[in-house]
Amino acid sequence: MQATWITLYDVSRDGIGFIPWFIATTWTAGIIGGGIFFKKSPGARLFLSLWLIFWLVVGGFGIGNVFYNYAANLRALRSGSCQVTEGPITNFHPQNIMRKGDTEYLVVAGHEFTYDYDNLGGSGLRSSKSFRVPLKDGMHVKVWYRRGIICRIDASPPLSSSLTP
Repeated sequence: MQATWITLYDVSRDGIGFIPWFIATTWTAGIIGGGIFFKKSPGARLFLSLWLIFWLVVGGFGIGNVFYNYAANLRALRSGSCQVTEGPITNFHPQNIMRKGDTEYLVVAGHEFTYDYDNLGGSGLRSSKSFRVPLKDGMHVKVWYRRGIICRIDASPPLSSSLTP
């Protein structure tokens, strides 16, 4: 009998979420707004020039890093160059977003994965809260990862009843 795999997260399917796109839109609006204000306020040009340079550089590195890592994770997953590990989950700890500094982590076949809902920089899995099948110790999973960032995670039960919520 062939095992049934359920894809819980896939960076190529689920993307990077709403927040990075919102931040990128806000950053772009800041550039446009600064440019418009620069043209209309000749007295504030020195301040606006410094502000625009700062806005472009800091935002460009921050937002650029998020989208660069997303593209790299996507490319690695699609090309088959991700590392893959498979086995039962051990030491699973779901993130409690009400506790400052808490992260979600799990171990699969000796590989520890730590991720955080607030960490946009890795551009991979940030939370398992929305999975239709919740992660738990003993669940058999296959994980595709790049530099410790989960790009895809599938679950397969040893017995069909293991995937019931």
